[in-house]
Amino acid sequence: MSRIETRECAMEFLFQCFFRNDPVAGQLDIFKENHPELAGDETYFVDMVYGVFNKRDELDNLFAPFLKKWKLERLPLTDRIILEIAVNEIVNFEDIPTSVSINEAVKLAKKYGTDNSGSFINGVLSSFEKSL
Repeated sequence: MSRIETRECAMEFLFQCFFRNDPVAGQLDIFKENHPELAGDETYFVDMVYGVFNKRDELDNLFAPFLKKWKLERLPLTDRIILEIAVNEIVNFEDIPTSVSINEAVKLAKKYGTDNSGSFINGVLSSFEKSL
């Protein structure tokens, strides 16, 4: 499984967590059972999911200043999760170049977001990157 596919699975899992009240660990076990292909990149997947889930407020606070006339609460859920994944990756996964994190986030946004999500995500993450 490619890293982009693993990011996509992380996005799907985090999206589902917004709508379920079950403990994350149990949801994660079921998700991994249904996605055996994650076994090849399971460490990254689990680290990403828990990184976003456990530090959501912190991650949101890092990119929220760059939303330009948008409020976090008004963002489409897919865009928010994609931003959280990318920012988590940028600040916590030193082995992944920032440009890769941004490019992969834009790809996910184009696939799952609105017509404007790709350029919006790119703008927010580029501004965030410049602030580092």
